[in-house]
Amino acid sequence: MKKILLILSVIVIVSCKTENKEAQYEETNTVENTGNCKSGNALKKFSTLKEMLADSRDFNEDGGTLKFISLDEKKLHVQISKPVLENDLERVKNEIVKRDIIYVAYQTFAQTTINELTITSVPNSNDNPKKYFEKYKQTVKINRGKAKEILKKYLDSEDFSILYEEQNGMWLPSKNFSVLKFEKLDEVFDEINNK
Repeated sequence: MKKILLILSVIVIVSCKTENKEAQYEETNTVENTGNCKSGNALKKFSTLKEMLADSRDFNEDGGTLKFISLDEKKLHVQISKPVLENDLERVKNEIVKRDIIYVAYQTFAQTTINELTITSVPNSNDNPKKYFEKYKQTVKINRGKAKEILKKYLDSEDFSILYEEQNGMWLPSKNFSVLKFEKLDEVFDEINNK
């Protein structure tokens, strides 16, 4: 599993470095705070969830890791899947599901003006991407206000941009994002999932 994550991370970093620099910085929207910005270039903002997810390349429709259940602005719903090995521990599969929901929720609020979305996370098989492990499926609806409350509680900020930092002209998840996705994973997920 660690090997897969390492390979995926390297692919994402390499693909980001090869992007056209002009496209990387052409955005009319500005970030809430550019404190993590070394070059003066703002964190990229997108007008739609689809554009944001296409740009990040963390999930894709062709590979079976991304499905848009609804693109209606009032009922925005996306399904994401991370490949897992069938013999991975149940705990690991559950953590991946929670982590992906937190990641997409906070990425969305940091890089778009979307106020609310529903995220379904269900792992799929590393060997057969069309095979989903429904047993671990989670669906969460979250809005910007609730996400800000959680951010304030765990990171003492309401500024979503603190979840990213610029490194060599690229915006990457910061240590703050890791606090939400790793150190406080269960607590953050429970608060997001609190109906």
